[in-house]
Amino acid sequence: MKKAINFLFYLLIAQFIFSCTNSKNDSKNSQSLTINNTLDSLSFELNNLCKKSIIPGFAVAIIKNDKLLYYRGFGFSDLESNKEFNSKTTNFIASISKTFIGLSVIKLVEDGKLNLEDEINSILPFDVTNPHFPNTPITIKHLVTHTAGLQDEFDPESVGEADIILLENIEYEIDSIQNIMDEELSYYRKGIDITPEETLYRYLSKNGKWYSKDNFDKHKPGTRYNYSNLGSELAALIVEITSGMKFSEFTKQYIFNPLKMNNTDWFYENLDSNSISKIYFPNDWNNPKVAIEHPKYQYTAYASGGLKSNIEDLAKYAIEMIKGSNGKGSLLTNESYKLLFRPSLDSLNFDYERSNSPLSDDYNVGIFWSVSSTGMVIHNGGSIGVYSFLYFDPKTMSGALGFSNLPDSSFGRIRSTVYRYERKICQ
Repeated sequence: MKKAINFLFYLLIAQFIFSCTNSKNDSKNSQSLTINNTLDSLSFELNNLCKKSIIPGFAVAIIKNDKLLYYRGFGFSDLESNKEFNSKTTNFIASISKTFIGLSVIKLVEDGKLNLEDEINSILPFDVTNPHFPNTPITIKHLVTHTAGLQDEFDPESVGEADIILLENIEYEIDSIQNIMDEELSYYRKGIDITPEETLYRYLSKNGKWYSKDNFDKHKPGTRYNYSNLGSELAALIVEITSGMKFSEFTKQYIFNPLKMNNTDWFYENLDSNSISKIYFPNDWNNPKVAIEHPKYQYTAYASGGLKSNIEDLAKYAIEMIKGSNGKGSLLTNESYKLLFRPSLDSLNFDYERSNSPLSDDYNVGIFWSVSSTGMVIHNGGSIGVYSFLYFDPKTMSGALGFSNLPDSSFGRIRSTVYRYERKICQ
């Protein structure tokens, strides 16, 4: 009788455990089904946006913890051949490139080779001094927080040159399009092939050919936020000088290779030509109707916006940033990641009222990474041939990213849609 009671007891326990396991599995399956249905809805909305937009093609991704929940391309990477823009299509990521400069700087700080309080003139081979504040040194911290007092105002085209290299020529069959592009490309055709160091020397040294007081604002270094490509490029040059490596090689060794970003590079010639998207330009910025193919180009000081990647590779980087923000990164120590993302400014550093939007990229700043009022870490990008975004929430360990092959305001709706779905799935 006792054995029968024991058997019955164990049978009931087994049934209970089996029931709980099934319940958990059912819950997981139900949750997975809900997420899949939600992502299907996202694809449906993005497809509709793609059809309505002048943007030929774009790709987006959503990430959670160390997983890529969603990644997909829409539209075309080549309108002429109707080649699809997919998750392996390579395109500019524009100013998201600056976050790779920030990571490189902090890597050298971690290795004891740099200090954020170092004066840049103790490192650079030429002097950079704000003419409005000749006795106030500019530091590395000023560069990486956009408070160096540098601004991108002077146009070298005024002296018949440009800091850009045109990589191809395109003949346009329609005269009206050719006229539009002749005007657009007048700057590019004056480009000269010089090194990043020579470019910055020309802009910022008193003896430089493109030097102008307009390259410096009238606020004391360290006091006012002023987003600057020149400041970013100076930081990349300091990485080169300090490491003894070209910036492109440094990022490949310490970022791309460890993260297995095999389809990411600063230069087109190092990428699979079959994976590269064509880049496009609107026929009219105010009322765009036609996407015009734009010749590929390369800025001579490439680090502030010249990185090319695909959405799968860039997602690997985003996942590492999320892990790093939670003390689990592999490229830097926990303390170094804290420094990378720590907000360093306040309202007095801005000459305008800051937006409290969760995706505002000019509310505060860490090391080139923007930090919104809600703690979202973000960087946007834009140039000819691209609009881009990458953001993540350290609290939910989730985020999203995307880029297009034409800069148009409709990309804002694409980002908003991805953000809405990411929050729905990951919060």
